[in-house]
Amino acid sequence: MTPVLYSNYNCPHSLKAAFFLSEKGIDFQRVEVNLSTREQKTEPYLAKNPNGTVPAYEDENGVIGDSLAIMQYIDANTDAPHFFPQDQDKLAEALVWVERADNDFWDVSHHLYWQLIEPPADGTDWDEVRRLKAKGIALLQELETLLTDQPYVLGEFSVVDVALLPWVYGYQRFDLPEAGQFPHVVAWRDALSSRQTFLDNHNKTGVLFEEFLASRKDTVPHFAKETP
Repeated sequence: MTPVLYSNYNCPHSLKAAFFLSEKGIDFQRVEVNLSTREQKTEPYLAKNPNGTVPAYEDENGVIGDSLAIMQYIDANTDAPHFFPQDQDKLAEALVWVERADNDFWDVSHHLYWQLIEPPADGTDWDEVRRLKAKGIALLQELETLLTDQPYVLGEFSVVDVALLPWVYGYQRFDLPEAGQFPHVVAWRDALSSRQTFLDNHNKTGVLFEEFLASRKDTVPHFAKETP
């Protein structure tokens, strides 16, 4: 079967997984899960991914419902180049960065979005915005230091660059970094986001989940509801 990536065009975790798959040369079908209607929490989707999240990856071996697990699975079961370091110390460092991407870098992006792009009913909390921007600047400063003498975070292109890019790329919506700040981060961001593997997946939608299920009705009979 052609592998399937259940994803959402506006989800950085989905972008991360799709970017990684493309870098590994995996052809896949993209299926769009509508997060605004909470389609990820519906019975048909939960039958695919009980986590109720995107992305999820399906191939002949089953479904994987976590972006890190997807990338680890693909890297372990495909030919080189491998984007998870083979050296155990480097691998431990890489996994720390991936976790930080999903926590610290996510925190800045997620909460600035809900303060500035879709602010709460009682208005933007500007103290919170300043706190989040200061945290973002500190994270970017850390990257700037690492990237001063090398093109990628670990020296060579790795899962760390894939994991961080969707968040750092999205920071532009919040003027992070400001013009002239962190030139090495900006060069890294712009070089990676110019790769065809990124362009092929950024803001890309796939076939709608409901349509995809309908097209595979014969293979998923457990989704059908009984008539009262």
